[in-house]
Amino acid sequence: MIHLFPKLRNELILSAAILLGMIAVFILVFPGAGPLVIVLFSLVGIAAIFFTQYSKAVNKHSSLLNILYNQMDAEGFLREYTPLLKMPVKDRNIYLMLRLHMSNAYCALGRFDEAEDILHTIKAEPGKKPEDELLTRFAVVSNLCYCAEQKNDVDTAKKYLDELIAIRKKLESMQEGKPQKKRMAFSTELNEQCYALLTGGKVNTEALKEQVQRSSQQLHRVTTSLWVARADLAQNNRKEAESILNQIVKLAPHLYPGKVAADLLAQLPAKAEKKD
Repeated sequence: MIHLFPKLRNELILSAAILLGMIAVFILVFPGAGPLVIVLFSLVGIAAIFFTQYSKAVNKHSSLLNILYNQMDAEGFLREYTPLLKMPVKDRNIYLMLRLHMSNAYCALGRFDEAEDILHTIKAEPGKKPEDELLTRFAVVSNLCYCAEQKNDVDTAKKYLDELIAIRKKLESMQEGKPQKKRMAFSTELNEQCYALLTGGKVNTEALKEQVQRSSQQLHRVTTSLWVARADLAQNNRKEAESILNQIVKLAPHLYPGKVAADLLAQLPAKAEKKD
């Protein structure tokens, strides 16, 4: 994580150099000091410096994500976050994370082709654990499927949804041999509900509403709420849909969900005038 932020990396190197310099001075002033004490002091000091800088990097990254997911400033997020993709990253999870967040930002702006392009650059490769390759592919396909659904591309969404469900079943099978506390859960519900809505199938609106309520991210709540409103419109629940759409427009008029919500509101037939 520290490698994502050159300033913090440079601070780490400088602090470590200062520490080593202090240790050298200590050895000169106290030549009789035991080597064990010096080694322990060095290790504790370097560890403290590393964890301090690591915490700063984690907090910095969290503040960037907050721009997208809670402030819902997707343009600002892309300006700040795009340079991170050029940083040297060896950790497969960080590599994946960076690109998934970028794809989410593009989706928030309705730039789905760009979101798909960056997702297609992610290669699912074998890792230390048997399921690592499948986990990567599951995350990528989930986002690709959601992109297709938001584009109303039913055929492509079906292709990705079928693959996603197949991967989920494989991952669930791999979890069966693990202790209960170490098992992971894999959900395809959002993609399935969105696909059902697009194809005129039965939609579990309550399941979508539950996703909205459970989410701690404002962007996810707004995006999923749009699907709830569309489901309500499909079920002729105009009052509920209109209320949700107005809220989306209020919260995110500059984002894709807000623009779609505004269009849906404009397409609603005028309410019948009351008779005297």
